[in-house]
Amino acid sequence: MDLAVSKTTLSKSTVTHCFPQSTLRLHLACTIFIYVLCLTNHCFGDKRGVMRLATKLSIILLLFMVTLSTIVLTEAQTSSINDAQNAIHNAYTAIQQAYNNGADINQLTEQLNQAINLTSQAQQIATTNPQQAETLANQAKAAAQNITEQATIVAQSAASALPIIPIAAAAILIIVGVVTFLLGPKIIWKVWFKLRKNYRIKTGNAANNKAVFLTAEQLCAIILAVAVIVALLSVSGFLLPKNQGEQFSELGILGPNMQLGDYPSQIVAGDTIHLYGYVGNQMGTPMYYTVMVKLGNNDTQVNPSPLAPIVQYSQVIPNNQSWTFPIDLTLTNPGVNQRVIFELWIYNQTINQNQYNERWGQIWLNVTAPVR
Repeated sequence: MDLAVSKTTLSKSTVTHCFPQSTLRLHLACTIFIYVLCLTNHCFGDKRGVMRLATKLSIILLLFMVTLSTIVLTEAQTSSINDAQNAIHNAYTAIQQAYNNGADINQLTEQLNQAINLTSQAQQIATTNPQQAETLANQAKAAAQNITEQATIVAQSAASALPIIPIAAAAILIIVGVVTFLLGPKIIWKVWFKLRKNYRIKTGNAANNKAVFLTAEQLCAIILAVAVIVALLSVSGFLLPKNQGEQFSELGILGPNMQLGDYPSQIVAGDTIHLYGYVGNQMGTPMYYTVMVKLGNNDTQVNPSPLAPIVQYSQVIPNNQSWTFPIDLTLTNPGVNQRVIFELWIYNQTINQNQYNERWGQIWLNVTAPVR
C-alpha cells in the first residue's frame, strides 16, 4: 500500500536543477571540439559521414555528461544532508553538557529543533529539488554549528559559576540555628525572668510530674534542626545528581480531537486521516526523539517492525516536558486489516545512531475503494 504525506509539483526550475549550467557548457565545448576534429581529419572521405559521426558522438557525450552530472549532484546533496545531521548530533551533545552543568537550555533547544526541521524538509525534497534540498541542509548545518558554539560557552559559564545566593542563604540559616541553640536558652530565661521577676513563687505538688511545655533547650534544638534541613534543601539541587528517580519515555497516539481512542476505523482510499503524536520525556536529561511511522498488515512483525518508515518526525525534548505534533496520512490503496505502526526511537550518542526505545503503538484501518 502506498502512503503519501505531502505532494510535490515538478516545475521548470526543478528540471533546470537536474542539468547544471557547468555541464551544459562543458558539453558544448566538447561538441565543438568533436566537429572541428572530424572536419580537420583528412582520413575521412565522406563529409556527410563525418557530420553524422560527429552528431552521434555529441549525443553520446551529452548522455554521458547528464548521467555523470546527476550522480555527482545526488552525491553532493546526500553529503550535505549527512553533514547537517552530524552537526545536529554535535549540537545535541553540547546542549546535554550545558544542561548537566546547570545552564538554561530552552532557547538553544528551540533553535536546534528548527535546524532539525530544515533537515527533514531537505530529505523530503531531495529527489525532486536537489538544489533547494542542499540549500536547506547547509542552513541547518550552519545553525547547528552556531548552537554548538553557544552551548559550549553556556556550559563553561555554568560550570565556573558558583550558586552564591543559595549557598549564602544556607550559611546564614545554619549560623542563625547554631547561635540560637547556644545562646537561646540563656536569652529565653533572661526574658522570662524580666517579665516575671515580681511574681511570687508558691510551692506545691503538681498533679502530675510531666512537663506541659518544651524546655528552652529543646525549643532551641528544634530551631537548629529546622534551619539545617532548610539549608540543605536550598542547596540540594547543586549537591545531588539530577538524574534521580524512575526514568522513562512516553509515546501516545491521539485521534483527530487529540483524545485517546478517537481513531478512525474505516476510510476511503485517497482520504487523509488526521492524527496527533505525543512524546513525553522523563529521562532526567534532554532527549533526541524520533517517531517512525510504518505501514503494515495483520502479518507484520512489531516491536520493532523491520519495515522501512514511510515518514518520521524528530525533536529534542527537554527533561520533564512533552511534545504534541500533527500526523497527516493519506492511504491510496484499498485493503483490510491495514495498520499504521508508530515506534519511538532515541539517538544514542555512544553508537551514533537511533536506537529503538521499546515504545510503540498502532491503529487498525480498513481502506475501501472509492465509489465510481
